[in-house]
Amino acid sequence: MVLEIVLLCLSLIAIGMAAYSWSRVRFLQNKIKGVFQSDKIDNVDELLESYSKKFQTIDNKLDKTFTELQYHSIVLNYTLHKVAIKRFNPFADMGGDTSFTTALLNNENSGILITYIATREQGGRSYAKPIEKGRSNQQLSEEEAEVLALAINTPLTNKL
Repeated sequence: MVLEIVLLCLSLIAIGMAAYSWSRVRFLQNKIKGVFQSDKIDNVDELLESYSKKFQTIDNKLDKTFTELQYHSIVLNYTLHKVAIKRFNPFADMGGDTSFTTALLNNENSGILITYIATREQGGRSYAKPIEKGRSNQQLSEEEAEVLALAINTPLTNKL
């Protein structure tokens, strides 16, 4: 008889512990659903697997975006974004600054110098001189040298 009472008490304790454990599991499942803000999924394992797939997709998109950003950063180094221009009057007998020289350079200070010299007789002449890393293989006029220096010293708003 005593043994039966002890076994009954132990059974009641085991049932109570199982009920408590079940209520804690339900509580934790609801808490996890609240954290992930999802009412669509009843199984927490499915919920975690769903978020794992979402994170993997986001990670893949982030890798692709980073690769594209690196490519565009390299391409931007070769675009012309350092620009300087100067108007001048090469002849004393002409009025106004109708001639000009322009420097168009990339991040490595390579590009082109374009000079237009206005004349009365022929209308004008244009000259183009290639620039490699801030230097020209051809002799530069005073105005061209000044414009080249101006373009080289143009600060980039977003250094690469």
